[in-house]
Amino acid sequence: MIADLEELNSTIKSEADGILYENGLMHVLNKFGKALVSGSYFLELMTWRDLDIYLANDEMDVNSFFELGKELALCIKPSKMNYRNELIGHTEHLPLGYYWGCYTFIYSNDWKVDVWVISSEDFARRELEIHELKSKIDVMQRKAILKLKNRLYSHPLYRKKFFSVDIYNAVIEDSIYNEDDFTNWLLHNFSEPQAQQGY
Repeated sequence: MIADLEELNSTIKSEADGILYENGLMHVLNKFGKALVSGSYFLELMTWRDLDIYLANDEMDVNSFFELGKELALCIKPSKMNYRNELIGHTEHLPLGYYWGCYTFIYSNDWKVDVWVISSEDFARRELEIHELKSKIDVMQRKAILKLKNRLYSHPLYRKKFFSVDIYNAVIEDSIYNEDDFTNWLLHNFSEPQAQQGY
């Protein structure tokens, strides 16, 4: 089981590298700021095809953000793109910035690519957090996280009530190693989810 999940992680990460470097997504992003490919890509815990990217830019405005959107569309050819301006929206738990959510079919698979443009201060904080998180995950925790993420992806409450960051916290902080224990953990220890953390 774990060998299969490790192989899945390697396969998805290889596809992600193709999107980022062979298809030129990083080249596009670097025109508009400093990019961090965060989340499961950075943690090497990929069980589904999703990229979470933060872009540091303190001067971004709507016009330049739509220029970025145009270049993203030309680069990865999404079938759909969702736009958010959280400098106006101020939605609880979401980053303060601009967002493109891109849905594309590439390397014979469906991919979702999330791009948040945020302040350099917020970027630095999130970069530190993802490095610290990676340093906390040991071998046994890694196996548990891969299993739980694979099992919980189709859970009806995933991305509605809980997020990948909750899975990480449950395993690292409370030694949760199976789906039943995670369900109980949600019931008894659930705190407000950190939406769009990209983990």
